[in-house]
Amino acid sequence: MLFTKALREAVGTKDEPAVRDAIEHFVCKDKDVEYFLKNKAFEFEKRGKSRTYLVIDDTRNLVAYFTLSLKSLEFRDGLSRSKIKDIDGFSKEVKGVAIALIGQFGKDEATAKEVSGKDLLDLCMDKIYQVHTLIGGRYVLIECRDIEKVTEFYLGNDFELLQTDKSDNYLQMVRRL
Repeated sequence: MLFTKALREAVGTKDEPAVRDAIEHFVCKDKDVEYFLKNKAFEFEKRGKSRTYLVIDDTRNLVAYFTLSLKSLEFRDGLSRSKIKDIDGFSKEVKGVAIALIGQFGKDEATAKEVSGKDLLDLCMDKIYQVHTLIGGRYVLIECRDIEKVTEFYLGNDFELLQTDKSDNYLQMVRRL
């Protein structure tokens, strides 16, 4: 059985050293995802930039994590006006919208078989739906490298390719809530 633990619950508490130790042993295929957890997640928590959730198994091992935040999604030239209106909910003339972002998403290599990508995404989407219930929103966004296995995973889980980000050329994929 898997459950999530909000990283913010450990920040500044007696549990923080144990959580930091568990994070230090986290190894991910995507080194950027690993780097974020080890070097930025605590600071982002303290500053309110994002919320990181640790995925723990029933033996209390850290098996995965994900980070959520908000992003200002700017629509690229050439995106259909009907798609812009669908994402915004009102206007086809807007240049961008605030959107829920799955900022980080990764599994520990040592325990990767304990949690499927689908199960991890379901845990992540549960949190997104909690936010959606409280404040609204129409879509969730994920940005990823253009790697066939990665894009196939998201496409197979109800995401659709929207556009490529202007600044870093990551694919921006969205899923309707």
